[in-house]
Amino acid sequence: MRTTITLDSFKRLISDMEELKSVHADWQADGGVLGSNRYMLDNQVDCDVTFCVGKQKQIISAHKYVLVSRSSVFYAFLRGPLQETGPIDVPDIEPDVFQQLLRYMYYEAFEPNGDSILVIALKYAATKYAVHLLVRACVKWLDDLITVENVCSIFQQAQALDETDLSSKCLDFITENGRLVLQQLSFENLSSYCVELIIKQNELCAKEEEVYEAVKGWAQSECARRNSAPCADNMRKVLGGLHNHIRYVQMDRKYFADRVMVDDILTTEEKLHLSRSFLGSDSLDTTCFIKTARKPLFQQKRRVLRFPSLAFPCPTAPNQHAIEFKCSRRVLLTGIVIYGATFSHRNPRRTSASLSFISNVSVKLLDDSKCTIVSMEGCRFIKEEKFQEILFDEPICLKPTWYAVILHIESPGNTYAGNKGEKLINIDDEVFIEFRDCPLSRSPTSVSMGQIPGLLLCI
Repeated sequence: MRTTITLDSFKRLISDMEELKSVHADWQADGGVLGSNRYMLDNQVDCDVTFCVGKQKQIISAHKYVLVSRSSVFYAFLRGPLQETGPIDVPDIEPDVFQQLLRYMYYEAFEPNGDSILVIALKYAATKYAVHLLVRACVKWLDDLITVENVCSIFQQAQALDETDLSSKCLDFITENGRLVLQQLSFENLSSYCVELIIKQNELCAKEEEVYEAVKGWAQSECARRNSAPCADNMRKVLGGLHNHIRYVQMDRKYFADRVMVDDILTTEEKLHLSRSFLGSDSLDTTCFIKTARKPLFQQKRRVLRFPSLAFPCPTAPNQHAIEFKCSRRVLLTGIVIYGATFSHRNPRRTSASLSFISNVSVKLLDDSKCTIVSMEGCRFIKEEKFQEILFDEPICLKPTWYAVILHIESPGNTYAGNKGEKLINIDDEVFIEFRDCPLSRSPTSVSMGQIPGLLLCI
């Protein structure tokens, strides 16, 4: 039986074939190796291995050739003497994370989209399957991402996935930035184990009053999670032994009397022991409470100056001075040192009484991505002095990377200026501070001369 094809039908067939060709136009040649791998994964072309992923056992298919070429673990699963047949169960990794792992293995796509929880899970998957380049990418991304606001969430997730190295980094960051981290709401969402790890740190940079308030806030949130009233008895119950890590005898006596004694979280016997300890008695049961003060990592305060001498008056207009610096290890930056204003070179007859003046100063601290970390406006100084210190509201924990200080000065006269600046400063063979010119400077300030003579550090 003959089939008659009309001219219209033939034209429609040609049109459909052209459309199909445009969609799948020679993808093997046009996209390169990574492009072809991406096409095969996205369109599931000739897949020959299947995975049951996550708690819901979602089916995800892939290609043995790609997997064994990128992972020694997959090689053992698929080609070694212990190779598996049939669908491979992956119960400990969620489907979206496994898909991200495959995308990296096929065409090196790393797309965290600002999701730290996803990246932690992806690091776990990459570690499990020995995709070392992806592990390093995740570690670098997380290390750059850790902030006061998100460190508790990252720490909790790292603990849950037994990511020891990441947990240690988070704990070090929390220890160094204790005062700020304890104020975050995310602290109250931590597990009791994570809270204990934090407050038992001898180097925790926080006052005991701040530790107590944070732990009390955590206990109230934990009561809410357990659907129980946040009364003293319930808070005591959820705290368990956590409150033993609070060093009550290091608190201000008035705070202890006005807050701790009133909260009734401590038992009557514990209050009695602690009260006697405040009065100088040695009756404190040291098996329950720690008497010694914490010893924060950063105890030594230093003013680090980069100019050995003064050279010339530095004009205040244009008034944007800038310099870049990098520390060899983590330190706390508590502020900067600037040169004060001087009128003496203009009118030597002015008396010391007439040298009083008001100078307005604004300061910014930028990270290596040129994002603003600190911004202070309208700092004011009265009287002529060679050095002026600008203290930040909170210390900044510096990583061993480049930062920039930008300084704006409004003054009726000129300021002092330095000369023969040092590019590298050695602080007791413990910390090295390196300086370099900043392209944001709109003044003579540079490594060799100008303003911003020093940094205020805690080492």
